[in-house]
Amino acid sequence: MYRFSSLIFRSFATTALLGTLAYAQAPAAPAKIDPNSPANIGRAELVQHLDTIAAQDTAARHASVAALASRAEAEARQAIVRKKILSLIGGLPERTPLNAKTLGVTQADGFRIEKVLFESQPGFPVTALLYLPDGKPTGEKLSAILIAPGHGPAGKASDYFTAATFARNGFVVLSYDPIGQGERLQYPDPSKPEASLASRPTGEHGEAGLQPSLIGDAISRYFVWDAMRGIDYLSQRPEVDPKRIGAFGCSGGGAMTALTGALDTRVAATAVACYNTSFDTLLASIGPQDGEQSIPGFIAAGLDFPDWIELVAPRPYAAVATYSDMFPFAGARATVSEARRFYSLFDPASAGMPSASAAEAAAQSHPTAPALNIDTPNAVPLTARLQFITGPGGHGALSPIMGNIVGFFLRNLQPGSDADHPLLPPPIPRGAPTGLPKDALQVTSTGQVATSYPHAETIFTLNLKHAAQAIPSNHPVLTGEKLASAIREATGAKAKPGASKQEPAPQSAKTGEFHLETAPNVTLRGTLSVPQTTGRHPAVLLLVPESIDADNPRAQANKAEFEKLTAAGNIVLAVTPSPSPAGTDDMKSPILGPFYLLSLRAELVKHTLVGMRVDDVIRLIDALASRPDVDASRITAIGSGHMGLVLLHAAVLDARLKHITIDHVLSSYHGLLEAPLPIGASEDIVPGVLLHYDIPDLAKAVGTRLTETEPLKGTDDLSQTSMPLETLRNQ
Repeated sequence: MYRFSSLIFRSFATTALLGTLAYAQAPAAPAKIDPNSPANIGRAELVQHLDTIAAQDTAARHASVAALASRAEAEARQAIVRKKILSLIGGLPERTPLNAKTLGVTQADGFRIEKVLFESQPGFPVTALLYLPDGKPTGEKLSAILIAPGHGPAGKASDYFTAATFARNGFVVLSYDPIGQGERLQYPDPSKPEASLASRPTGEHGEAGLQPSLIGDAISRYFVWDAMRGIDYLSQRPEVDPKRIGAFGCSGGGAMTALTGALDTRVAATAVACYNTSFDTLLASIGPQDGEQSIPGFIAAGLDFPDWIELVAPRPYAAVATYSDMFPFAGARATVSEARRFYSLFDPASAGMPSASAAEAAAQSHPTAPALNIDTPNAVPLTARLQFITGPGGHGALSPIMGNIVGFFLRNLQPGSDADHPLLPPPIPRGAPTGLPKDALQVTSTGQVATSYPHAETIFTLNLKHAAQAIPSNHPVLTGEKLASAIREATGAKAKPGASKQEPAPQSAKTGEFHLETAPNVTLRGTLSVPQTTGRHPAVLLLVPESIDADNPRAQANKAEFEKLTAAGNIVLAVTPSPSPAGTDDMKSPILGPFYLLSLRAELVKHTLVGMRVDDVIRLIDALASRPDVDASRITAIGSGHMGLVLLHAAVLDARLKHITIDHVLSSYHGLLEAPLPIGASEDIVPGVLLHYDIPDLAKAVGTRLTETEPLKGTDDLSQTSMPLETLRNQ
């Protein structure tokens, strides 16, 4: 009698059956998906499930903040929140010498620009421009503003007109290149000057953030430290009064300014534009946008956008929002409303205007109304600490309200100045020439740190050094229940074998569509095939990256495998675990893959794609084991690439998986840590995993129940050889 168990346990390693399972570690570009299409229902269900979890967390947080009744309670919360955030990002690096240099000077109309290079960490240069106003009396100390540029390839150069406006109003200004922008590309294309293999800035940020996550760090750690070292630099300049340093940023620069103002109490006035909103409104609209803005576990830790403002209290803060911004204006309004009450706990007189004011009501009713500064001098005392500056237009449309922003800084950093009448340039169209020499805003000789200073540190090399400190050399190898607990803690997997009560499928259901609800309103969809013969059969779970009926070679190969397994006498269940399908909205960069943004959404509530898929597998085993036509002692599974890694985790947690056969699976998270340019790795990321276990620990725990064919070896399989450089350049 033919025994499938012999084939699945032994022969697959030497036959061509598994060789037909299609796999691509490098992500294929997904088809454009209509969010309202029936084909997108599985993905939409999972997004809604994650957002429901987030809403529960934000509601609990809101109630907690609403219960605060005194300054002492507010300050106690600030201490707790600041500690939480520092823990979530992995702490801050050690403060080391800046080794600052001035590499050139350009004279402009009303100010001069110094080209500055300083090291935020040893050997890690930051390129910056220092704007110094003309006509400063000898010995006078000036107030200063640190500008964090928004997302754009030009980095600091894109903020020239903003910096010039501040400088003409008497501020010293330091505008710097964030990581992955301007002259600080982390993945420069050697064949194309100023081009990145990770594509646009968000691709650079996302890729750079994957590996720090493996040791429990957030890429935000490096971003905010660059900004804090910028404040160090300003504090050391003889022209600057270190007690009058402010911070400003719009969009992605607003995000970094929010973190900087919250975590560095030296910032005397903070203005954040086109970033403040709420997670309730953000997740319901555009969703998470970038790695440094999406700290793993942030929402689960009881945190939300208002915390960035409330950590600044009672220092002056301006929340700047435009009515048609992609960051929802309704969220900004709600966040400011909560923050006003928080500020009032420090000093009721500094709370500003009530959110129900006539001016704010007008802003809500007429989103295209003329520029409006809600906190005008006629509406509130000039001593108001928290201001809500609003105006017409979309993302980054600050020209109509630039006077209000400059006035905020004049009022709070230059006492006695005419804050109501700042010096403003005429409206300047986007992309307008600066009128300066071509290289006036370029600090390095080549235009890139990577080529001007080829031995400089990068996020990749800094993270390797930090990993050597963070991961104990004598870390005990976890086994048994300790390993299972570590997996659940790191991945967020929650399903317990046998815990889900599945109704046995009708014996007549021989083949066809398979549906299984794995969470409230979340349904897995797949294809089930049952042999015509009676009795109990071995069952095979085939974990595939898309439906076997999809119209592409990979799906066709998987369908052929499905049919072979069925013909061999097995009950076969082919399922794509959550989320499905792959999303075009996640393609910030081809190297990040089509699940990147969804992984950020999951990580915010302390879930991971790996963990959710492990839960899917355990519940699928529940469903198979409950069938009267399945021999529960012979349930096996097959998976390739990302799916194989999921099965490896699931097999540790569920002994009912009598055997798993996997191929092209990541050989170790440590190997991923050492890969210079990982491709499509976001699906495999588990924040903090290397503080607990590595993939070889899983393989050892599964033992003889594991057959692995064609494992990935070394870092080459994880980097550029997985996707030709020319492919990256053409996407």
